Amino acid sequence: MAYYKGQPFNDNHLMPCPMLENPEKLQAIVNEVGAVSTDMIGKESVEALCGKCEDYAQAWKQTADTLWMAKDRYAPFTQYYRDH
Repeated sequence: MAYYKGQPFNDNHLMPCPMLENPEKLQAIVNEVGAVSTDMIGKESVEALCGKCEDYAQAWKQTADTLWMAKDRYAPFTQYYRDH
């Protein structure tokens, strides 16, 4: 439910993924619910896993924001449906 309630993870639809484009969102969800790795061979913390995506997320954010803002579109209000 925490994953569901966290959607959308970004109002820029070019950055939808909670791990690749918004790694801080996935970390928050995992820490909130207490999820743990089920990989029996190479357990990895959520911080280590999402940390691998931080450089990509920062690099893509600049491009994605430029592309997203280049076109006029309705200003999204994506939070409303979860709050009712």
